[in-house]
Amino acid sequence: MRINIIESPSNHLVKKAKSLHSSKGRRRAGEFLVEGNKFVLNIPKNWEIVNTIFSQSYAEKNTEEIYSAINPIIFKENLFNACADTVTPSGVMAIVKIKDYTLKDILACPKKFILIACNLQDPGNMGTLIRTANATSASGVIVSPDSVDIWSPKVVRSAAGSLFNLPVAICDIQLAAKELKAANIQLIATDLSATITPYEADFKRSLALMIGNESQGLSQDMLALADIKVKLPMSAQVESLNASVASGVLMYEVLRQRGV
Repeated sequence: MRINIIESPSNHLVKKAKSLHSSKGRRRAGEFLVEGNKFVLNIPKNWEIVNTIFSQSYAEKNTEEIYSAINPIIFKENLFNACADTVTPSGVMAIVKIKDYTLKDILACPKKFILIACNLQDPGNMGTLIRTANATSASGVIVSPDSVDIWSPKVVRSAAGSLFNLPVAICDIQLAAKELKAANIQLIATDLSATITPYEADFKRSLALMIGNESQGLSQDMLALADIKVKLPMSAQVESLNASVASGVLMYEVLRQRGV
């Protein structure tokens, strides 16, 4: 099998790959980009890979890998670099179909350990939260529509493959919170005015941890829905923690209490 090398910037596949850098382009196509040999080669089989794209230099050194890839394409070096989001591209990327998970998918998990990301704006924070949720065996992550796009290249890269391993659903968080409460899942919020720490709270029950915006925290409406409010212990010199760090502390406390 001979694979032609795409050399024209006007080629429809080049244009398509570039369009996936924008949220609008991803929504229109229902697809997103994954970069890096390690991540692309470990995409689970239940995810649909539309095309695997290789740079010309990578393809010349990894012939066997090219022919075993799903719908392989080779881009001339300058075109591949123009389509990549990283400063030093690895030579491999893939166009993958987006999965539209719902709250129902998350509730189907028997563990009932859920994250709710409320208006998170930083791609690194969102990716790290998803990655930590995967590491701590969470049921899934609920993301508010006003948060950073979870399918953006920076979030995908920061999540380090974890987006493929647990359901992440974008939905109205107030409605989702009410559904969780109706399902007897307690809502946990961090609040500087709280009187207990996570280590004094009961995290063995079914729960959802609510993580607020990096600068403003949780809205008053979301705080009002919380069943338990906790405060992370900190020295007087520190006012607050990074959102992904704070969520990581809470997730590992859930893991500790459950003896996993």
